[in-house]
Amino acid sequence: MAASAAHLQPAAAPAVAPAPPLSRLSAVVLLLRFGTVMAVALGIAAFPASSFFVVHTVRIQGLVQIRAAEIAVLTGLRPGDRLFAVPAGDVVARVMRHPRVARAAVSVTTSGAVVVRVVERLPYAAFPFEGRYLILDRTGVVIDARPSPAGLPIVAATGFTPEWTRPGDRLPSGGVDRALEALARLPVGVRLPGTRLRVDPRGDLTLFTPDGIAVRLGPLRGLAERAALMGELLDAVRARGLAVEYLDLRFTGSVVMKPSPGATAGEAGDR
Repeated sequence: MAASAAHLQPAAAPAVAPAPPLSRLSAVVLLLRFGTVMAVALGIAAFPASSFFVVHTVRIQGLVQIRAAEIAVLTGLRPGDRLFAVPAGDVVARVMRHPRVARAAVSVTTSGAVVVRVVERLPYAAFPFEGRYLILDRTGVVIDARPSPAGLPIVAATGFTPEWTRPGDRLPSGGVDRALEALARLPVGVRLPGTRLRVDPRGDLTLFTPDGIAVRLGPLRGLAERAALMGELLDAVRARGLAVEYLDLRFTGSVVMKPSPGATAGEAGDR
């Protein structure tokens, strides 16, 4: 029975050979690899915060009448801001709040300069409103309000009075857009300070020279051709000292000149 019991005992598990010890060279290699990985990771994390990659200057380009300080403040950027965190879209949106800015773009350089390029809205005409003058750019955007026309031609629309005067917004049409387009088509020598251009509800245009001569121009269509000789005609009227109530250029190929009341028959006539 003793022999039988000994026979039933389980066999001992085979011994597992111990792992060979890591060589000193292998350990050094692993440590070097780990150190390299960590150095790269830390370098990437610190790269944007490096003193070489912060905003050092903000340059404003393209200004004509706006002061650079006004645009610099609107950018919201300060020296020391992270260069790669500059929100270019947000900067453009803030700069565009200035009523005189038509377009803006932002670029960033690795030297730490943020360049803001601006296209200004320039004064083109004045619109009389409640005893003052709204200063308009060529597209009809209100960029200022002044007590005088500031040496600009004046545009007006019969029966049109805007309900607001907010700078930076385009003036509601009411015919003003037609007057501005007509002003652009007139000879340069006619677009003088003090010139007034009025559009009536039918769309017909009348120009009043600074010395009080009215010129009936008719509709916008074909205006450039009809007005081509206007400067020469006005010069002739002034040179001869004619008292003229108006010149009528509405009819292609002819000029009607009406004398002022009290003028003699020889002073004015039809052409």
